[in-house]
Amino acid sequence: MTSYTGTIQLNTIPGAGAGMAEQTASKVRVRAASKRRSRRASRNLVLTATAIMTAIFILIGLSAYAASLQHANNVLAEQNAYLQAEIDSLNSQIIEETKVTRIEKIATEEYGMIYPTAENCIVISEDTESGQNLAATIRSEAYN
Repeated sequence: MTSYTGTIQLNTIPGAGAGMAEQTASKVRVRAASKRRSRRASRNLVLTATAIMTAIFILIGLSAYAASLQHANNVLAEQNAYLQAEIDSLNSQIIEETKVTRIEKIATEEYGMIYPTAENCIVISEDTESGQNLAATIRSEAYN
């Protein structure tokens, strides 16, 4: 805020009294004060407009950022749904592949396995030689 100090020299009209000079000086002071108020009001108006524009730009920026976050959230939700469906599919495949009937089918068809009969069983008794190990006992029983 700038203030002006100084003296104003007024030309007085001959024959006019001191009252006329005071009125003229008073009018000049009123005009100067009015100009200062006008400048102050203009400056306040510019500052207010600047503040409002800044607030608007900030709100626009925040809205754009919120929209970007919402889009990213939607993309992640879609990916999550896809992955959950894939997990559910794999879990159902695991359940199907670990059923006993499926395992028996693969064992008999692909690997030629059969259920043991009495002829296919090897009996290991306690009266076998104590020096032989289990593998040797199975080998000797299998080839006899």
